[in-house]
Amino acid sequence: MFKFYGKTQHGKYKTKNDDCFLINSFVSQNEEKKQQLSKNHFIVAIADGVGSSEFGDIASRVLLENLSKNSNILSHQIILNIIKNTNQELLKKYNGKASTVFSIVFAIDEKITIYHIGDTRVYKLTSQNNLVQLTNDHTYTQKLIDDGVISEDMRFSHPKKNIILQSLGANDEIRIDVYKNSFESGEKLLLTSDGIHDYMKENNIKEVLIDSKNMQTNIDKLIEQAKANNSKDDISVIIIDNE
Repeated sequence: MFKFYGKTQHGKYKTKNDDCFLINSFVSQNEEKKQQLSKNHFIVAIADGVGSSEFGDIASRVLLENLSKNSNILSHQIILNIIKNTNQELLKKYNGKASTVFSIVFAIDEKITIYHIGDTRVYKLTSQNNLVQLTNDHTYTQKLIDDGVISEDMRFSHPKKNIILQSLGANDEIRIDVYKNSFESGEKLLLTSDGIHDYMKENNIKEVLIDSKNMQTNIDKLIEQAKANNSKDDISVIIIDNE
């Protein structure tokens, strides 16, 4: 049995939400969603419209709506085609002024495939309560970390931490990271936008997840702590529990 809970909200000083989330066929930029499924497959995603693009809120929603429309016939190749076609659709309609980052998780049985561009994230909490980040950020600060120039902790205060190196809808050529992993009974998946993980360290995120078995409580606490740490960005969180 898969259990899902997702929530999104716009930032403190914003009037629109550039974030959007998908749970199977449900897409939202303002509502929360609770669902459970006994089926052996699902699709979830978080997209975060790039703040420097005028129509970031449209870009994030268009991608997830295109996935939602095809949620009953999805396959690896169809998902790749939807991502690529959405990139061309956004470029054609908005000429680079509507771009988004995203993380998509497609599951069949106990196998997951992740499709990723940008700085949204997917984590897995194992049955041994180890929190593992399954995606790699496409950001200037992550490149500095990978090159050994700065430490992991320094990214939180780096003056260029908001620079994204890749997004959908900004250029003709895109490079989609594809990751494969397992998702076994007793494990949880967590998807977050940077309104959460740019303001919370990994050990704090893990503490919240293991503190309660209630997914709604987990998400509310993540949002509360991120805001307490001065997050004014749009926030989106999805938790999936494989019972």
